Amino acid sequence: MFVIIVYDTDKKNCARLHKQLKKYLFWNQNSVFEGTVTQAQHKEIRHILKKEMVESSHIIIYSMENDKLVTKEELGQNQDNPRNII
Repeated sequence: MFVIIVYDTDKKNCARLHKQLKKYLFWNQNSVFEGTVTQAQHKEIRHILKKEMVESSHIIIYSMENDKLVTKEELGQNQDNPRNII
């Protein structure tokens, strides 16, 4: 399953969410993560986000069966976030 997670949260909570999401997904941009996960990992991520979010948080989870269904176009300069590490 291909997942994109976008979040807007309190500045103090941002680092906690970032740290948790980095365990499963690639950091794409400020407050944006993406990657392929299993159904079990998807469930874990949702549980973590519900537990870690504060009242003012807004989190959007986009889920697709696979990354072949997504067209991605990037404009501007990449922030040097590595996507594949060999």
